Amino acid sequence: MVMLIRKMLRDIWKNKVPFIAIFLMMFASNFIFSGITCEYNGINKSFHSFVDKTNLADAWITSETLDKAKVDELESKSNILKIEKRLYLSSTLEHDKNKSVDFYVLDNQNSISKIEVADGEAYDTTKKGIWLDLLFAQENDYALHDKIVLNVNGQLIENEIIGLCYSPEYIYNVNEGEMLPNHQKNGFAFVNKCSIQKDVLSVPYNQLLIKGTGNIEKTIDSVFGVQGISVVMQKDHPSYSMIGDEVTQHKEIGLIFVAVFLFIAVLITITTVHRLLNSQRMQIGILKALGFHKSKLYLHYVSHSTFVCFIGAVIGWCIGSIIIPKLLYPTMGEMYVLPKLEPAIIQGSWCLPLVCAFLSFIVSMFICRKYLNDNASKILYTNSGEKAMKEISFHTLNRCRSFYKRWNIRDIFQNRLRSMMTIFGVIGCVSLLFSSMGLFTSMQNLTDWTFEKVQTFETKITGTFSDETYRSELLEDTFGEELMESSIVLKTENNEKTTSFTGLKSQDYIRLYDTNDKQVTLKNGVALSQNIADELSIRVGERIRFRFSGTDKWYMSIVSEIIHTPMSQGVTMMKSDMDKENIPFYTTSIIGYSPTNVKIDSDYVSNTQNKSDLKSGLDTMLDSSVMLCSLFLFMAILLGSVILYNLGTLSYMERYRDMATLKVLGFNNKRIKKLMIQQNLWLTFIGVIIGLPVGYILLLVMLGTVQTSIDISVYTPYYVYLASLLGTFLLSWLINKLLTQKIKYIDMVSALKVNE
Repeated sequence: MVMLIRKMLRDIWKNKVPFIAIFLMMFASNFIFSGITCEYNGINKSFHSFVDKTNLADAWITSETLDKAKVDELESKSNILKIEKRLYLSSTLEHDKNKSVDFYVLDNQNSISKIEVADGEAYDTTKKGIWLDLLFAQENDYALHDKIVLNVNGQLIENEIIGLCYSPEYIYNVNEGEMLPNHQKNGFAFVNKCSIQKDVLSVPYNQLLIKGTGNIEKTIDSVFGVQGISVVMQKDHPSYSMIGDEVTQHKEIGLIFVAVFLFIAVLITITTVHRLLNSQRMQIGILKALGFHKSKLYLHYVSHSTFVCFIGAVIGWCIGSIIIPKLLYPTMGEMYVLPKLEPAIIQGSWCLPLVCAFLSFIVSMFICRKYLNDNASKILYTNSGEKAMKEISFHTLNRCRSFYKRWNIRDIFQNRLRSMMTIFGVIGCVSLLFSSMGLFTSMQNLTDWTFEKVQTFETKITGTFSDETYRSELLEDTFGEELMESSIVLKTENNEKTTSFTGLKSQDYIRLYDTNDKQVTLKNGVALSQNIADELSIRVGERIRFRFSGTDKWYMSIVSEIIHTPMSQGVTMMKSDMDKENIPFYTTSIIGYSPTNVKIDSDYVSNTQNKSDLKSGLDTMLDSSVMLCSLFLFMAILLGSVILYNLGTLSYMERYRDMATLKVLGFNNKRIKKLMIQQNLWLTFIGVIIGLPVGYILLLVMLGTVQTSIDISVYTPYYVYLASLLGTFLLSWLINKLLTQKIKYIDMVSALKVNE
């Protein structure tokens, strides 16, 4: 047995190139699997640990006035476990109105959506002071015990910073219309009642935080109705939904690519083991003649690939869990705020290397049957790799006048397994190349599509424009127009969904495109985004009902267009049609060019966004996905190179005796090289033709994992097809050129006398 182990190690070393290929395949698949799973599971565990620790609310109710009797009635319901009141007010820094702080006055309770203090004093109902957003403090050079002055509704409130904290409600914190958190401009702060003097601020509580079970939303509706309140459920809160969608996307994309890589790894194992056994046919016969039992030989030859697979899988699994999270977490840290973000291994994921080794064992056993079942005399005196020559039934092909065509067609049909494996290898290579590049170009196109075709304005100024003089001056200075953005409840016969509503005065700065990406003009009715239409099964011509959040008046309109809108999913309606239907239009933003004369440092303006900032935010939001694309593209090139090399080597070995015969008959090396390259290019062509549609389907599956708040359409320009096609052909041609160099070293005597 020791002798066989030494022989196994010697065989692996002598055939190091194909076994390195197996090692790399298993390394790559386990590297990606462990890395992606550790990354998304780490985010998921860190997120849920923080949410559970801080007891994130199940629902939020916001209203200008909260009826105490109704609050008491809601609290008495059996499925409502606890309710806390608080006051929410928007504020700015006293010395910089462009920096906003969400200001909360707690009703001396903080057991729901608790703040987590990172530095300073823990929350206490008796201590005077303010607990400030840690990242906002760091970005604006605030430290513990500093004084901070906030402008709240025109009143200045000064407090000492006694704590720097995190909040589960601000894991993902962006202003309306933004995509990337800006911790220098936006923050939050909490105080208790004793820190606020009644004569300074006398505003009633306007928010309820609710913990409960069952259908909380139905319970709230039964008590409050819909008049004058806004309800946000936990699943719809940005801090909860965004990170959940991110985790799902990474999980599904990772699993798709791992499945493809493992499929290619199995192909590599088949070709390598087949090649090894074919080259050692004489040694197998001698070992059998010396009395080695078949079971020992089975164990010996399956151990080659199983050992290498296991080592590659274990190393890949260990390294991937360290490297990939380190690559992706910096981007995640820019998007989401969690006190602790660490990779976490999924329980049982360590079994994958064992599964890979077992899979290799089964595949190797199946191949060994072909070479080890015969007795010693038959193995020694016959060529197990040689097949009986059979006439092909396709008479038309046999009439081809070209010798090269007839030879290669005959060889392809006689070696169907090897030919099919070559085609499958090319399909895997092309589909990975195409889907990786297609995903990258689709995401890059999302930015161009959003900010060059759909949104053509340079600046978006958000605020409350109750002063008509100021609004008119701003509109004139920016050559702008008014925009209304709100939240609505959309209702169909079977479904109800909270989504966004956009009211347009014209289509100069926000253009609408149908599902075929053709610009459309909306005159009557509403335009519904494709994602919402698909989710609710709504088609053009159907009527929908909707009401604005916090109101109970329902409106009805007809769906005139289904539109493709990259970022804002919901309902779009023209102001002229809103006026006809008596739907209120109120200005939430002004869009246009950058203002030159009118000051935007005003109490009426809450936020100003430039196109460059919005572009940068979207690019950062997609950075993690783009990084995954780059990683998969590199892996696709590596795997394609390895599998084409192995299959080419197998083809060379299976045709070794045939090529020796041709040399004896007078064929020079150049003609034999042409014969070999031509067949491989044929098989590559078939693989490319099938691989491009497979890659397109793979791309659609990956884009389907993107969160529903974003609509990424497939964008595969000609160079993606060209790069996938020419790249695979070039790779195949270079590998075949490399392998054909071996033809001049063919030993004609030993090849033709192999059976003697």
